[in-house]
Amino acid sequence: MRSLANLFSPPTPERIAEKELQDMRLTLFQAERRLLEAQMQVDYYRNMIAFLEEVGATGVEGVADRRHAVATPAHETPALPPAAQPARSGLTTVPIVPSAA
Repeated sequence: MRSLANLFSPPTPERIAEKELQDMRLTLFQAERRLLEAQMQVDYYRNMIAFLEEVGATGVEGVADRRHAVATPAHETPALPPAAQPARSGLTTVPIVPSAA
């Protein structure tokens, strides 16, 4: 009924401002999302260029060996002290394996 009543009564400046505020917040959110996506693309292409330059300079084997040596310690997790360990409730944590993108 309220939407039907809004059709017959002219919108007040406050209602127009509320609607515009909602629209501006949505537009800002979308712009921030596009900015984050663009930053992720920039990081991706910078990393790809650095990787390809490194492969061109040192060869595939050297780059692969070095990246494998760096990635191996990253998968190990430090042990928590006994007081900080979570209680076991039948659930287990599954490590996330990075994918080759």
